[in-house]
Formats: sequence, structure tokens, C-alpha cells
Amino acid sequence: MLPEDETILPEEWEPKIDLLKVKLNKLERKIAKPGGDETRLDDCGTNFLEWLHDNFKQSQTSWKEPQIRMTDIKTNSIEFAVRFYVDNIKLEHWWRGNRVSNQLRREIVRRLRQAYIY
Repeated sequence: MLPEDETILPEEWEPKIDLLKVKLNKLERKIAKPGGDETRLDDCGTNFLEWLHDNFKQSQTSWKEPQIRMTDIKTNSIEFAVRFYVDNIKLEHWWRGNRVSNQLRREIVRRLRQAYIY
């Protein structure tokens, strides 16, 4: 992590964590003293888990999934385009995308060599 990341990450996550604490404390109070809501405790727990899945951390959407497409077929080669999503791209002085791209390129070459294709 870079020094700037220590500023960016708390700015992004502290509000999310504060809201998580509020919701978790509310659920904990309901469980400790359900009152007339005993039959609804499972709904409260389910609602909390749904919120956690949908809102706490960004849920995975299809456009964030990696994609590999064949773009051209030539006499002695096939060209591919590789697309991928990099989260928190602001980290690492905006170099995170380049680092991930380089790591991905090295991994692709390693696997192609391993398969005796490259």
C-alpha cells in the first residue's frame, strides 16, 4: 500500500463500516429483546444479510467479469482481446491498472508457454 492509499481507503470504507455497525447493533438489540417481534427475527436476519450482500460491498455485475474475445484470425495466428475490471483504481498513484495489466499479461504468457503454444 502506498501512503496515499491510507487516506483513500478510510474515506471510502469508514462510512460503510459505520452504517454496518448501526445495522448490526439494531439487529443485536432485536435478538436480545425481541418483544413482540419474535416471529420476525428470521426476517430481520435475512434482511440484514441481503443488505450486506447488496449494499455493503459492491456486488459483482456482469460487466465487471473478465472477458476474452477472439478479434482476428490470420494465417499463422489468432488475435484476442482481454478485458478486465480493476477495483479501487485510485490506489497506488493510479498505477494499479498498469500493475494488474502487467501481472495478467505475464500470467497469460506463462500459461501459453506451459501449454507449448507460445
